[in-house]
Amino acid sequence: MKLVSSSAIVTGAGQGIGLGIAARLMRDGANVLLFGRTREKVEAAAQELNRAMEGRTRAVAFAGDVVRAADVSRAIETATREFGLPGLLVNNAGTATLAPIIDMPEEDFDQVLDINLKGPFLFTKALGRALVDAKQPGSFVNISSLNQTAPTDGLAHYCASKAGLANFTKVAASELGRYGIRVNVVAPGFIRTPLSEGAGLMSDGMKKEFLARTPLGKVFGEPEDVAKVVSFLCSELSSWVTGETIAVDGGNHIRGLHSYADTLGITSPKVG
Repeated sequence: MKLVSSSAIVTGAGQGIGLGIAARLMRDGANVLLFGRTREKVEAAAQELNRAMEGRTRAVAFAGDVVRAADVSRAIETATREFGLPGLLVNNAGTATLAPIIDMPEEDFDQVLDINLKGPFLFTKALGRALVDAKQPGSFVNISSLNQTAPTDGLAHYCASKAGLANFTKVAASELGRYGIRVNVVAPGFIRTPLSEGAGLMSDGMKKEFLARTPLGKVFGEPEDVAKVVSFLCSELSSWVTGETIAVDGGNHIRGLHSYADTLGITSPKVG
């Protein structure tokens, strides 16, 4: 599978889905800048990937914040210096908290919208401009979620951010298509990652609910399941695909989601 560029940036690449995507892109021929908030995590991830690839492709760690335009610009400059102007961008960085709307702290709402939606905007704007100026094609992939179409109690901010990301992607695909830049969405369902394991989502109750709603009969997918689809969208095999959402959820989107808040026992206190 031939990628459309040998230089890539993956955000949120220190662990989980982002790390899996970076590893797959490297195996498929791309050098990758791993962008993450925690320096120790992205440096350890880069070392792990470089050992595995044995010089065939290379990873470089970059610690920064996706909601800081200066960090975004520096990341693109670093990747360009190391590998050449990146034609591949995977906006994977994301976050969530769990609370009913009437109990949700305003700062939680702001942080989730910033990281999940403003971050992809800043990277798309900066790298899109650089590619247009260089007359270079590219492929951008935004990692959304089943929650872009399937809402669940307790995740109002997350669902809003992912629905927004889906429509942002369509506009970006329309605007950038004339320059040979494709923009698509991959929408994972329940994927086993350190984040999902640490957030209580692997409880017996949650597993039972997901299993009942997943036609392919598994509780969760793995980061590699997402990574394979991302790599396809970054390759010439998908040259006639843009503005599209591909769900990677075992069919979970067909049956919808249960209430995370109810299943985990996170309910709002009585008022009055």
